[in-house]
Amino acid sequence: MDFELTVRNAMEAGNFEKPTPDQKIFKDQCAYCFKDPHYKDGLFINLKNYHAFCREHAEIYANHTGNTLFVQYSSKKVVVEERVDGEPTSKMTKLTIDADPKYEFEDKYSVVIHPNYNQQFNNVQSVEDIAEAIQTIANCTSAERLALLSSTSNAWDADIKLITKHANLDQQDNGKRLALSGWRCEAEDCGLDENLWVNLTDGAIRCGRSQFVAEGQKTNGNGHMQEYFAATGYPLVVKLGTISSNLESVDVYSYDEDDAVIDPNLEKHLIHFGLDPAKLEKTAKSTLEMELDMNEKWEWAKCTEDGAVLEPVYGPGYTGLINTGSSCYLNSVLQALIEVKSFRTRYSDGALETLLNCPIDTIHNDFNAQFAKVVLAMLSGDYSSETDPTHNNIKPLQFKRVAAGNHPEFSTAKQQDVEEYIRFLFEKISTNSKNEVIDPTDSLRFQTWNRFEDVATQKVRYTEQEEVILRLPIPELQAVLQPIPDTEGRFSVDMNVAIRSFFDTQFVDGYKSPITGEQKGATNTVSMKTFPDYLLFQVSKFAYTNQGVQKKLDVEFEVIEDLDLSAYRGHGKKENEESLPEETQPVPAVPEIPASVRAVAGELIMMGFGENSCYRAAYYSNGNAEVATNWLMEHTEDSDINDPFVMPSGTPSARGEVDPALVASIVEMGFTAHQAKYALKQAPNVTEAVDWLFTNMDSIPLETAATGTSSDAPEPSATEAANQKTFKDGSEKYKLIGMISHMGSRPDSGHYVAHMLKDGKWVLFNDEKVALSQDPPKKLAYIYLYKRVD
Repeated sequence: MDFELTVRNAMEAGNFEKPTPDQKIFKDQCAYCFKDPHYKDGLFINLKNYHAFCREHAEIYANHTGNTLFVQYSSKKVVVEERVDGEPTSKMTKLTIDADPKYEFEDKYSVVIHPNYNQQFNNVQSVEDIAEAIQTIANCTSAERLALLSSTSNAWDADIKLITKHANLDQQDNGKRLALSGWRCEAEDCGLDENLWVNLTDGAIRCGRSQFVAEGQKTNGNGHMQEYFAATGYPLVVKLGTISSNLESVDVYSYDEDDAVIDPNLEKHLIHFGLDPAKLEKTAKSTLEMELDMNEKWEWAKCTEDGAVLEPVYGPGYTGLINTGSSCYLNSVLQALIEVKSFRTRYSDGALETLLNCPIDTIHNDFNAQFAKVVLAMLSGDYSSETDPTHNNIKPLQFKRVAAGNHPEFSTAKQQDVEEYIRFLFEKISTNSKNEVIDPTDSLRFQTWNRFEDVATQKVRYTEQEEVILRLPIPELQAVLQPIPDTEGRFSVDMNVAIRSFFDTQFVDGYKSPITGEQKGATNTVSMKTFPDYLLFQVSKFAYTNQGVQKKLDVEFEVIEDLDLSAYRGHGKKENEESLPEETQPVPAVPEIPASVRAVAGELIMMGFGENSCYRAAYYSNGNAEVATNWLMEHTEDSDINDPFVMPSGTPSARGEVDPALVASIVEMGFTAHQAKYALKQAPNVTEAVDWLFTNMDSIPLETAATGTSSDAPEPSATEAANQKTFKDGSEKYKLIGMISHMGSRPDSGHYVAHMLKDGKWVLFNDEKVALSQDPPKKLAYIYLYKRVD
């Protein structure tokens, strides 16, 4: 009775709020850590705001806020006893689907008041408001579950094929009708009965090229269909044996698009020659399946150390991260970042301060709080115990959501390019790092010098550029790639060669001197201005096909574990160098120029080209950097190349008008009308506008409710943000401490794992699996992390 009075007194003192009909109730996980109701002591749900805490953090929170009244909620799994009447064994239970024997979660609720957690009040019915609150807690769907249900993410981890441009292919009406089996290559003196393809233009059957399917094993094939395409120009072919009623699995290839494609009219095209998919069954592997068998499975086995008996490792810093839907790219990045001292200082050492200073009603959507919660858990050892395997690993689902925000790619459950995510995450961290708080990305951020020299006059221009990853462009080293014996299409490259190539002087052909008018070209040289505490390298082993689709090169990287970059330090303009003057006719500040065009023009300007020519090249290439560079080289002789650039008046961007039909097309893809209109003002057509949206979603101004127009509230420019960043500088010597490896044919599909050097041993982090590595795949990594050696 005394305790009931104490409860009533606590309620009257302002420690209780009756839950409203739309009250969000958090009961699945502690607000400050990853403990749930199944841990010892369960969770303590605060009756002032209905947020949950574990025992440790309930005490900290109560001392910090004075909110002392809690409902202790614990849940344990018990075997269901068979009942003749079929009634549940407890009225407050949640039935789960499980293998036999069947289990129930038995829930228990009681009231406690800080600091007397061992004194419980169970006669809740005598305090009506408390009883109703507990009943609401028991019956409600948790706020965490509601957030999950409202998520629109869809997991899809496969390669993305393009829709062929030959969807409306002109097929010959030659009367040819093919049998449903018994095919042979129609090329003279061939007659192969396997690896056969049918040409959808005229129905010709030819064999494909020979392919490796395993070490030392190749398919039969003489490449007669490729020869047929070269002779006829008929582009679209289908692999016989893959045709079935499941049209998505049919192997369609386009020779002039140089890729596997989707043919939306495939059934019609096949039936034209008598091949009815409904009457055929799949009897052969597709090209993609064979490539996966040969390359990805081999690479997968290497990177995950498949087949080796790996010793699990436990303790602080060895916490596994559960995959929440193609989130291995995020998991791998987090495992790498906790090895960076500034990240541990900011998000682990300062975690409690960050969490306590964050208002409880915003903590679940606060970036800094969620990042601190994850890093603190990873380094605590609380979720990596050999003696308590039931509570190992954490699921950083809320952090993934909060970090991604409304980004059109990272907010989905699709696989992503880990390099792109690192750049995105670092900008997010910097944006959420106030002046008085450490920005942990400063430890990895560095500056480079770009030295541009006009060959005609030897005058130079120096520009600075900020980076977080040193990207090694392997596709540009085709001439120095060394074939690996007994393999087909697999090469190796020395890290020294790749780094030296990055810093080598590049000749800019066709550059016209703004001083003499001579077209003698220019040179551009990159050097390091600062050397960060930690340095990230990306081995850019992905090349683009003719259709702009990334494909992976089979490249092994001969890694240098102890790296000295002293030779690549730059020192800026020397006393005996003369400056190349700025353009005499600077580009006018025209706000109508699309952001994508401005961005590409900026890249070209940094190479030393004139501003007006750069904007012109970027515009006519639809904001594509590679195309813009080629365009510039081809138009250096144009008489107006350096004239002031103004957006053509006929473009939607210049007129401020947007075609409603184009808006409707983009809206159908899942974007809002406001997003579509804004994107179409940055790009001239639907394709470019959608591409712009995928990379610039965060830069779209908010739409005001009153007018339906963009808010005029200015946001910090990229230049202003860069000016606020600081750069570490020190020794040029580094040691390899981590790697992120990719398995798959594209960076936005497949799987990522991390290998980190911890306590002198390499450790594999494969999502929730953490084990000592026996053979770290140093030659196959995509991202390398180095630490400065002083």
